[in-house]
Amino acid sequence: MPPSVAVIGCGPSGMFFLHALAHRRARLEAEGDEGGLAALPVVTCYERSSGPGGVWRSQDMLSNGEYVVEYDGGDGNEGGMKPTNMYDSLWTNAAKEAMEFFDYTYLEHFGASMPMFLPRKLALDYILKRCTRNNPSFFDVVQFNTSVENVTFDAVSSTFAVRVFDSKSGCTSVTVFDYVIWAGGNNGRRNIPPDVDQALKSGGFAGKIMHSSQVDTNFDRDVRHKNVIIVGDQHSAEDLALYAIKLGAQRVDIVSRGGRGVATDMGSWPDNKVTVVEGYLPTGVACGGRGVILSKVESSNPAFTENIDDQIALHSVDTVIYCTGYDCNFSMLDESLRPQSSRAQGAHVDKGWKMSENALSRDLGHVPLGSVSPEFAFLDQNFYRGRLRSNPSIFFMLESVHEEHLLALDVTAWLFLAQITGDLPLPADCEINQFNRETLIEAMDSPLLRRQVDPAYRAKWENTIRVDHWAEDRSDCRTRDMIWNLWDIQYRILARDALDSGYPLGIGSFDTLNERGQALVSFNMITDYARYELDEGSSENWDTFRDCDPSRCYSIFTGQRASPLKRQWLDLDGSELEEIVDGETGDGDGGTGITPEIFMADMAGPGSLSLQVGLQV
Repeated sequence: MPPSVAVIGCGPSGMFFLHALAHRRARLEAEGDEGGLAALPVVTCYERSSGPGGVWRSQDMLSNGEYVVEYDGGDGNEGGMKPTNMYDSLWTNAAKEAMEFFDYTYLEHFGASMPMFLPRKLALDYILKRCTRNNPSFFDVVQFNTSVENVTFDAVSSTFAVRVFDSKSGCTSVTVFDYVIWAGGNNGRRNIPPDVDQALKSGGFAGKIMHSSQVDTNFDRDVRHKNVIIVGDQHSAEDLALYAIKLGAQRVDIVSRGGRGVATDMGSWPDNKVTVVEGYLPTGVACGGRGVILSKVESSNPAFTENIDDQIALHSVDTVIYCTGYDCNFSMLDESLRPQSSRAQGAHVDKGWKMSENALSRDLGHVPLGSVSPEFAFLDQNFYRGRLRSNPSIFFMLESVHEEHLLALDVTAWLFLAQITGDLPLPADCEINQFNRETLIEAMDSPLLRRQVDPAYRAKWENTIRVDHWAEDRSDCRTRDMIWNLWDIQYRILARDALDSGYPLGIGSFDTLNERGQALVSFNMITDYARYELDEGSSENWDTFRDCDPSRCYSIFTGQRASPLKRQWLDLDGSELEEIVDGETGDGDGGTGITPEIFMADMAGPGSLSLQVGLQV
């Protein structure tokens, strides 16, 4: 009997697993491989919403509270059922060229050159069309309007019992499966900072308080001609700050606790309407409920907060938006099946391990490996390539802190299928330890990655590297090299997974990236620096990072270069295709051979990253 698989969620993660299965089935059918076809798993996918897309579906696509998740209100009390979908006007914040599919290019889908960044609606349409264009019955295995309520494991039969509720029929049923794939996405529960929320509400804040996931078509009335505070400094803070300005906000203050989020990298903001306040958190209310008191946070880096006031007040505040992220929702899983918090202890490596020499070695010296946090999925010792080590029959599609975009999820889907079909057998425990150890050691050679996950290294960095050090200057070639290295290790891990799973796109190996892999790194570098290199002139011209020169990004499949937006991003009227591009087909002059040296030279002066080539999958 072929194995049976339950997939929880039909967002990109769930869809990509179904696509990997459909792709393999089509290949086996073309080859006439009856044995291979008989061994393919029988899959049932459960999706709470009425359609596919997961968090990529906008709030406006929802009706009657569909596709909602359990939500802890932030204070430990159950806050009811709340949606966590994207708002309709959201745009991607990374180059689309790093998220193109091997079997369906942007040129095939759009028929013309497209900008580097896409509106949510167009990105979702591309994802869905990729799945259904050759397979109209693609979603027949998905049970929509069906919530997974409980998943338990029977050790005797080695099977899972999955209890689901069909909201259309009102019926509950239980089905037994050999494998479970949790594909619920990282945006399952809103993360509300309890202390901040309590301080604002108990202090009688008179304005509106909302989470970023609550932004909808009424956002205009929440921000137009108003003063806005955004708590958090990552991508949603960046995007909503720009969106608020676009809608006519008077002032936006981004409150950044640690000063390390992407919003703090912005060189300038349109018309200087945005201020990033680093080293603070909201702790109280003033001015009869219209002011917000910010207090200095405690920091392991004295230099970060030594020259700022203990408290400041922001006056005439109308709206506070929490851009404080999400937590995964594992509530449907039995406790024994949920990933436990873990740290990749330094004891897992040889006691004599030392970080490879790098540009910071002279400043920081040797720092013994500490207790590493699993912020990156590939560092989590609970897992072996997405399989829960305590129960290898359940898989988790977990995203890393640094998003490797849709490509990583697509590769992971193939990796899961290879393991379920036996193409990639589960190794012995000692081999798993060695595999995870090698990944950890390679990752810890990246100074920026190690600073993010190793508290001991971060403390040494913060107590040694001052704000005037070259490592804090993104224009310094040594800093650029460290950022390249941060992306390089993530893509090399992805390249290893692609090779081992038989993924049709090769981007290199665990040891080194090929030309395509290096191109993908460069696209991420370009989007990083599009923010940093905005200057005062950009502010006066109302430029955003989405208005950067797109010509250095191109399809690694067709060579087609990205096109500029029809007009400045803030001046765009909508997100329909004809509203963002002129419809002219760009040239197909793509390139490869992107190396750190070429990238540094390109960023230092005029020229193009792209070298003439023809690319094949």
